[in-house]
Amino acid sequence: MKTKKLPLHNNKWVRRIHAWAGFATLALMLIYGLTGLWLQHRAVLPLPGPHTDKQSETLTLTAPLVDPAALTTLLQQHYSDGLAEARTNVTPPQILPTPNGTLTLPARWELKGVSLSESLAASYVVGTLEVRIERQQANLAASLNRLHRGMGTGLSWQLMGDLAALALLLLALTSLLMWNKLHGPSRRGITLLLGGALATLLIALL
Repeated sequence: MKTKKLPLHNNKWVRRIHAWAGFATLALMLIYGLTGLWLQHRAVLPLPGPHTDKQSETLTLTAPLVDPAALTTLLQQHYSDGLAEARTNVTPPQILPTPNGTLTLPARWELKGVSLSESLAASYVVGTLEVRIERQQANLAASLNRLHRGMGTGLSWQLMGDLAALALLLLALTSLLMWNKLHGPSRRGITLLLGGALATLLIALL
């Protein structure tokens, strides 16, 4: 007696998963597609490219900062956007040789924060009374670039990106299962799949 095989290519749940995954991420895929086309062809089409207006600022202190956490607190008081998940990079003191002996460079604390519309980089030399800040204001294209890359978007957008990646995997797998029923024999599908993968690899390497 022959074992009855499950016709996955004609299974209603395969088709439903394919439809649900595509429909649930439709808006997100449109955003990724439009921003990708914009950024890809901005050099040859009359489209505004990513641009940031840069400006330098200085915060004068009444007393030296005691630790990197104090730098974060100070900046959060003056700049609220993009600093929620910012981390401080600590460069320890360095001793360098000179013709007249050794020179000790004090430690440096650097903090960078980014949001969709603005980025901030602060630098502080330990023991001094000045925090130097570089700010960049992004235009629409630069904001879309950050949105496309997931910069300054927060946890919710990162989760949406993960869901979109999972949806793409489901779309790919269900497409393979439905190929035989809709478009032809499996041998032709395997040939197209391998040919597309090879072409993608060659284009990426060239």
